[in-house]
Amino acid sequence: MRILFQGAGAVGLAGAALLGHRHETVVVTRTLLDRPRAAYPRRVRWLDALSESDTGEPGWSVTEVAATRRVTVTDWAGIDAAGGFRIAAADDDTGASGSPGSGVSVARARAAAQHGKRTRRRVPTTWDLVVLTTRPGDLDAAVASAFRAVAPRWLAITSQVDGDVDIAKGMFPGAEVVVFSPAFLSERLDAAPGVDPGHEVRFWSPFGAPVFLAAGPKHPLRALTRELGPAVVTVPLDVLIASPALFIPYVAQLSAGGGEWDRLLDHLRLPSDAAAEAVRAVTGMPVPVVPAVARMVLETADRISPIPMREYAGRHFARHEGQTLAMLDGWIGAAREHEALSALAAELRERIGGR
Repeated sequence: MRILFQGAGAVGLAGAALLGHRHETVVVTRTLLDRPRAAYPRRVRWLDALSESDTGEPGWSVTEVAATRRVTVTDWAGIDAAGGFRIAAADDDTGASGSPGSGVSVARARAAAQHGKRTRRRVPTTWDLVVLTTRPGDLDAAVASAFRAVAPRWLAITSQVDGDVDIAKGMFPGAEVVVFSPAFLSERLDAAPGVDPGHEVRFWSPFGAPVFLAAGPKHPLRALTRELGPAVVTVPLDVLIASPALFIPYVAQLSAGGGEWDRLLDHLRLPSDAAAEAVRAVTGMPVPVVPAVARMVLETADRISPIPMREYAGRHFARHEGQTLAMLDGWIGAAREHEALSALAAELRERIGGR
């Protein structure tokens, strides 16, 4: 398959690297680039030796280099022999080059570049799947128009904010819209002397785990999973939606507390009550959430992840506080009882507004 990831953030780069083992993947950014650039997201494993860069000193270990995979990042202006894609211009001869949205074949362009050649041959092929790593409503008009020109068969959104599926369907009526939930942890590291340009993203995908959990209409989803293979596992939409209702309140509490992990562990009552309200709003069923159990789960996650959860969670979710708040507000609007959700949303809103 040919897969286009929107957004050169941690999820887009890590997802492109993981699916790039068997499929053609490219990441597109709205940041203007002089030329396509390469990114090298690093897969973190428990068996990786402690590298010099992990200790704050420059340099990458052999195991780190072996765990990376090159990902091409481009903008919408166009890619030629570097191995990417450009949208057909309005005056292009679409009869010769395929339907609007056709572009340079990634595989052919890469092969030509390896032999020191350039290729301007345009082939009648389009992107099969577009993965949005930001909320569909946050796309500006030009980017949304570009994706409509690509005309993918499937469009996957990673946002699980209430109403975003309907927004995506309205924006991209020609695509089959599904929901992807990343089954990996990923983060963008802050610029530092030991982090080389292009190596800012690291991720952890448990051995044997899928890349994404997917939910959506039965027949389009079945066809998509046949194409993607074991990289995607389908789950009922209700299950996919209920999952963030259970853990996002803890993310909100973490963010409201300034990203301090120990503070979260000492303040589990409010997010536990909020999680119970959110799950009931989504499923209609009362599900008790016990703070002691939540603490055990959080401490276990901290122990099993090769990416230090205490540092990762605070950094990662601080970049998504707006989306976290939007999810809380969605559950508040759907819940009959939302005292804890409202209190938690107020804390997070104060945190965001106070900066």
